[in-house]
Parts: sequence; C-alpha cells; structure tokens
Amino acid sequence: MVNFLLIGTEDQVKATFQAAGWVQVDRDVKDAILEGFVTSLSKQAYLTMPMSQLYLFGRPQDYGFAHAEPLKVVTTRHHLRVWKSTLTIGGAPVWVGAATHDMGLERDQRNGKLTHHIDPNVDDERGFVERSLTESGYISQHTHILPPNPVQDAKTATGGGFHSNGEVLVMWLSSN
Repeated sequence: MVNFLLIGTEDQVKATFQAAGWVQVDRDVKDAILEGFVTSLSKQAYLTMPMSQLYLFGRPQDYGFAHAEPLKVVTTRHHLRVWKSTLTIGGAPVWVGAATHDMGLERDQRNGKLTHHIDPNVDDERGFVERSLTESGYISQHTHILPPNPVQDAKTATGGGFHSNGEVLVMWLSSN
C-alpha cells in the first residue's frame, strides 16, 4: 500500500533518511549473511537486515530503509520501501513509498514459514515517517491528500489484514 510520496532528487532522498536516523537496508540475502557474520564477529548491532522485495511499476523497490532499536531489529522495526516513478513535480522526481511497522513474527499463511507481522494500522506508521523526516530538517513542506478510490482495508501478501484512512502523505525535500 502506497502511503507517502517524496518530491526530490535521489541524493535528497538518501540524505533525508540518513538525517532522520533511518538506515538503508541490505539488498539481498547474500549481503545479509556476510554483514550478519561480520557484525557478529565485531559484536555490533545488525540494523541493515534486508526486507522482502515488493514490486511496483513492474520492478522491486529502489531502496529500503529501516529505523530500529539494535536489540529489537529482528522482530520489531519501522521500515519502508521507495520506488522512483516516472513522474516529476516542478522538475523534481516523484518517489513513491510504502511504510509499515514490524510488530513481531508470525507464520506466512501461504507457505508456513516465519515472517514479520505488521501493525494493521498503517496510518500510525505513515505518521512515524512524517514525524521523523520532518524533524530531520530536510522537509520544506508536507501535506496529506486523499486519492480517488483510496485503499482503506486490504490483506498483506502473507494473508494478514491492514487498514487506513486512505490518505497519502506528500513531502517536498530540500537540501539542508
């Protein structure tokens, strides 16, 4: 479910998330195994644990970002995916995002494997994204829009439900 848009360059997207305390997650499991091994040896927290790939515009996300406490990252974390669209506003690229909050683990109803359970109230996570990015100082303005035929109740890929008021957060990025 798309619940936010960013208007800005790729460099602005990365800088905004970094300034807000979000980390870019590893792209695939091979990277995760190596990174997990290295951080275990050095006794560091592994905050960049990858997330599953989801598709929009016929391709996986361009970036995934997470915001978590080091000891809880395996089960609980704020995370989101962003895709660069072909749209522009005022000459600036439009990035489309989907944010959810992992609240624990559950069995995937499709295959019985363990996966993350998301908070069914995705509006709370959209609010977390808004607060954290606005506090970074990299947001020049923001607003909420209600698109025609908004998604308000749906199922996740694993069979769990989620709900929303359907609003999409729109944020214009600045170079700070």
